Amino acid sequence: MIYDTVENIDRYCGDGEPLRKALDFAIGFDPSQPDGRYEIDGDNIFANVMSYTTLAAEELKFEGHKNHIDVQLLLEGEELMDVSLDKDLEVDTPYSEQGDATLFKAPRLFSTVLLKPGCFAAIFPDDLHQPSRFVEAPKPVRKIVVKVRV
Repeated sequence: MIYDTVENIDRYCGDGEPLRKALDFAIGFDPSQPDGRYEIDGDNIFANVMSYTTLAAEELKFEGHKNHIDVQLLLEGEELMDVSLDKDLEVDTPYSEQGDATLFKAPRLFSTVLLKPGCFAAIFPDDLHQPSRFVEAPKPVRKIVVKVRV
């Protein structure tokens, strides 16, 4: 997982690389555009723009992907994302090819990062994560999740 501010993207990828294309799209996204799917490079790189209200940890599951890197960047609001490198979590919902996700029960120990505008997280297939958790109370957020095929 990479967690940093957008000013530091040159540390992680160069021009033309898929991760850079994903970050450039997210950073340059016009927030007046509606929620929905945006193709960047067909099914290889695409973005989902969404608005929702953050939730309590008990209402969420950890998720893992096989075929995509998630690049997450908030346009509005803030949320916590829990992350675990533990590969032996108990499966809650088996892998779905359509959603490229397996859902897991929460581990006993995990790390937490704060996502807010100006920060990004690149979550690789080995990174199990639980996004969308509220900071102090449920609040609305608007987020871009760019999917990069691995």
